[in-house]
Amino acid sequence: MAKISGCSASVLNKRTILTAAHCVCNRAPSSVEVGTVRAGRGTSYRVSNTYIYPGYPTGSGCAVVRDYDLAVLKTSSDIAFNSNVQPIALFSGSEPSAGSAIISMGYGGDHNGISNVLNYAETTLTRSGCGSAYFCSSRQPNSIYFGDSGGPMVYRSGSTYYQLGVNSGISSTTSLYANVVRYASFINRYT
Repeated sequence: MAKISGCSASVLNKRTILTAAHCVCNRAPSSVEVGTVRAGRGTSYRVSNTYIYPGYPTGSGCAVVRDYDLAVLKTSSDIAFNSNVQPIALFSGSEPSAGSAIISMGYGGDHNGISNVLNYAETTLTRSGCGSAYFCSSRQPNSIYFGDSGGPMVYRSGSTYYQLGVNSGISSTTSLYANVVRYASFINRYT
């Protein structure tokens, strides 16, 4: 897991971070923090490049959840892996069916505000009303919240966990995740 200003992210390899485009458009982060449960206590790495998915709006429209809500960040030095910092592989198989168990993670808060503590929510995957750009899940009993944007939505296949989506936003009943399977060619171009 990784933390950038106001959002969450995931570590894909020693120099690659994946997050939501709305987390970095019009405000490219200068650093990313990894290796901590509580923000502000990890190791920071300088961000050297930010790549936002082509077609994602800039200007005043960039903070709105839309298709193409993905960005890849490159660090200027290698991220040190240890027991607290490990990369996650992107899911590349057939998309899981509705009802599959998923886990969302991020440094966001709850209805009381932003916590800056790494949390997770276990829920199930839905596809109703999401389209191919997104995966969805019910917001009940647990959900992503403000500050979790950009963090991973994880799916377990066998004994391995894979990143299936990027936390993108919420509605009153649904959590939305950009589908990394659909956007794999863009992500892989920068990994």
